[in-house]
Amino acid sequence: MRLALAYAQAETRQLLRFPGYWVPTVGFSGLALLIFGRYFERGEPERLLAGFAATALLTVAFFQFGVGIASSRTTPWESFLRTLPVSVATRIAGRVLSALGFAATTAGVVVLVATTMYGASMSVLRFVALLLGLLVGSVPFAFLGIAFGYWLSPKAALPVANMLFLPLAVGGSLWTRPTDEVPRSVDLASQFLPTRSWVEVLDSIATGDSPLPLHHVAALTAWGVTFFALAWWGFRRDEGERFR
Repeated sequence: MRLALAYAQAETRQLLRFPGYWVPTVGFSGLALLIFGRYFERGEPERLLAGFAATALLTVAFFQFGVGIASSRTTPWESFLRTLPVSVATRIAGRVLSALGFAATTAGVVVLVATTMYGASMSVLRFVALLLGLLVGSVPFAFLGIAFGYWLSPKAALPVANMLFLPLAVGGSLWTRPTDEVPRSVDLASQFLPTRSWVEVLDSIATGDSPLPLHHVAALTAWGVTFFALAWWGFRRDEGERFR
């Protein structure tokens, strides 16, 4: 664990040296909420807060991991790191911890906008539970970002990140609650998306309108295991191709 924390610290410091990365990453979802929030709010500011905070974390997972790893894995620094006696799990854990730091900051901006501009409010206990759901729930998507960061070339990573981001956000109902106007087949299909499971859990926590959906918790856990396996496999595959 100490090695994972050290790696996370080094990764975070490296990213903080590039304002071109962390400024838009931290501010994007808060700005989107400020501009488009009235369209999606529909009298449910707490759900709006949860959905846009999840969007913020999804942005970090895809673009810090997917694009960032694909771009950096061929650098001399990455080659040096591969020579160190550190396991795959430790490297991945370090990246996840680093991303959680940026994710917490990004979600904090969303919370500030949602509470001041849209009147979102909840008890301290519910707010802490929501933050926990956001941070823990983002881990599977961090693994997914790591996976295509190692499986894709630097030129392919950004287009794939963009292609995956929008369907997962829209199809997973991060911004809008599913309504009776949506065809049942579309609603059923979205149930198989990891973002839909995540937002169902967050919605339950943020609004308190329904009990915690344990089947969605189980589904999100299964997605996390699957994405971790893909990330581990991608790391080993990349290591085998370039360091034989």
